[in-house]
Amino acid sequence: MRLSRLLSVSTLSFLLLAGCEREGKDSGSKPASPATGAQAPAAKGTPVVSFEGGAITLEQLQGYIAQMNPAARTRLETPAQRREYAEGLARFEIFVVEARRRGLENDPEVQEAMKRAMVQQLLFKEFDEKAPPVTPEEVSAYYESHKAEFIQPARARYSHLLVPAPQGSPERAAKKKRAQALWEKARKLQPLDFDAFDALITEASGNPAAKPTEADTQLVTAEELKARLGQEVATAAGKLKQPGELSAVVESDKGFHLLKLTDVKPEKNQSLEAVTSQVRARIARERRDARVGKFTEELQARAGFRTDEAVLQKLQVDPQAPQAGSLGPAPGFLPAPPPTR
Repeated sequence: MRLSRLLSVSTLSFLLLAGCEREGKDSGSKPASPATGAQAPAAKGTPVVSFEGGAITLEQLQGYIAQMNPAARTRLETPAQRREYAEGLARFEIFVVEARRRGLENDPEVQEAMKRAMVQQLLFKEFDEKAPPVTPEEVSAYYESHKAEFIQPARARYSHLLVPAPQGSPERAAKKKRAQALWEKARKLQPLDFDAFDALITEASGNPAAKPTEADTQLVTAEELKARLGQEVATAAGKLKQPGELSAVVESDKGFHLLKLTDVKPEKNQSLEAVTSQVRARIARERRDARVGKFTEELQARAGFRTDEAVLQKLQVDPQAPQAGSLGPAPGFLPAPPPTR
């Protein structure tokens, strides 16, 4: 039977209470607190619930409750709820004792879980507990060097239909009528039927092999669109506000244009004060990732870490092969550290 199936529903309910009681207080990568009851209870203190070889003490309970967020504490307001909590912790401990008596400490799944917990604890103690605070000066410098991410002009995306007819072309009048006919077709389409509009773009080009994606402007500012397609087209584009809206036929030196608005990105203007928490968290994460990467490289060098590429080439992976039965827990995995800059 798998480890995840060893506990009853009532016991799992208790574990959820004990393990989630600090939710909302700590959002970092710190491993679960001792409130899970995974450690043997301390011998010192005033016993509340006793059992052979240990006890859950008043001091332990008081410490666990101090770590709970206010919402979790509301579940311990009555004497009966407090009794259930104290006895639940004790019940967990006697399950641990029984599991040890049966030698489950040596179960492969338990060993794998312990290895994962040890790695998590190592990462926390080495890179979270020792992490220096991010200073206001670092936040300000990061904001200035990434300002384009926080301050952006309004941008829009269009599907651009062009009936080519250079100024002075003898076919210009006929091409204008063609553009007007295409506009009549386009305005009868569902506003968000972009595929149908793409078909009209191909028709307007006169080239069945033309790719509608080439008529996609991608996200552009008004100035960028003006530089690309001219003032007349940019002015018409500025009148479109909602995705799916269609411009009138626009005449330019290049021919006759239709625009369909497909996406809008409003202006972004986030001040340093507005993004300070976000930037501080990002700096801390990037700094931590860099330190973890360096530490990983050091451990690999110390351990003589090496890969035999010739042997690795013999590894066979058949995506279509049927899945074999599980022979044990999935192994732990850590990605390769990022390249050192």
